Amino acid sequence: MKSSIQLLVMDLDGTLLDSSEKISDATIRAICQAKELGVKTVIATGRVFPEAQFAIELAGVEDYLIEMNGSKITDLRTQKILYDRPMPSALAEQIIDFLGEEYVYQLYTDQGVFCTEYSFPRLESAGMSGHYLEMFGAQIQQASLTKLKKMNSYKFLAIEKDEARKNKIAKKIETMSRLNFVNSLPNYHEIVLAGMDKRVALEKLSKLLAISPEEMLAIGDSNNDREMLNYVGTGVVLANGNDKLKEEIGVVFPSNDEDGVGQAIEAFILNKRG
Repeated sequence: MKSSIQLLVMDLDGTLLDSSEKISDATIRAICQAKELGVKTVIATGRVFPEAQFAIELAGVEDYLIEMNGSKITDLRTQKILYDRPMPSALAEQIIDFLGEEYVYQLYTDQGVFCTEYSFPRLESAGMSGHYLEMFGAQIQQASLTKLKKMNSYKFLAIEKDEARKNKIAKKIETMSRLNFVNSLPNYHEIVLAGMDKRVALEKLSKLLAISPEEMLAIGDSNNDREMLNYVGTGVVLANGNDKLKEEIGVVFPSNDEDGVGQAIEAFILNKRG
């Protein structure tokens, strides 16, 4: 029987991935069963493709990747880029001038993930996951501020666990037009183009695939999922997610360590409601 949900959209960190960056067998089975019903599968993440690839393959997601918070859409079957929108270079330069060598951050570019020589040895002490660094630290490239300014930039990820320093960044970004400052994880603070989010990417896919928002199920946990979850017909926040987001969306499933994604798929696609 064909599911009323035609597009399954899953965030990665804190959602599809558990706290050990793994995906449970139960959730993988649920995704497989959804695909057997003809449901198209999408990963929507702040990560870049090389950081998301292991999860895409493990989960069996075969259709689309929305990366860097909606800045790029890739057809996973053909590797064709369907949408690609970097930051205006002048705006990226302003952010680089502000962050400089004072703050620890990563820059997501068309040439990979970069950070400054100042940032690289301070990533973990600033609040970046040690597990993430074990998996992807070798892929992080170092560059001078001058070189960073010459790249096509999509987003900045400031890593900061100190509340006062985080607030200083947030206040500065608020004064700069065309930018948003959002949290993806407690110590991760993303600087992205205003109006550039996962919802924008889903609107593009909606038109391309002739699938309405009402036929979409999206699952997330944090502030950078807000627009996406409000856009789709069925938005789900996991129990480990942002408290304000859980209250706003109103549909809460178990955490990422308790097969929350798999249970949401069972409830809304496989119709195995408890």
